[in-house]
Amino acid sequence: MNDILRELDGIGAETGDALDRFLDDREMYLKYVRNFPDEPTMPALVAAVARCDYSAAEKAVHALKGIVNNLGFLPLADASVEMLLALREGQVDEALDAFEDVKKQYRRFCDVIHAWNE
Repeated sequence: MNDILRELDGIGAETGDALDRFLDDREMYLKYVRNFPDEPTMPALVAAVARCDYSAAEKAVHALKGIVNNLGFLPLADASVEMLLALREGQVDEALDAFEDVKKQYRRFCDVIHAWNE
């Protein structure tokens, strides 16, 4: 169990802070980590961007930011904040650049989680 925490911390997560938010309930925290790749917010964000529906993208990236902040996935949270702020300011090109980082960070965390789940 501690191996996944070390792996996540190794890519920038702060699992200790996240565990505090989960009242040190490791089983509950790991349940949410395990299910993160199946959480529908990222697919909703990808679909909204593909449709050029930036209002829906703003809502999706805001939701993603909250989820990953709670899990302590800070690099993904930071990328999400960057995209969210750009969308709120109507800076579509900057938001799309930030979206590339969101996807990259998302893949990094999902890759670690998938490897752990195998």
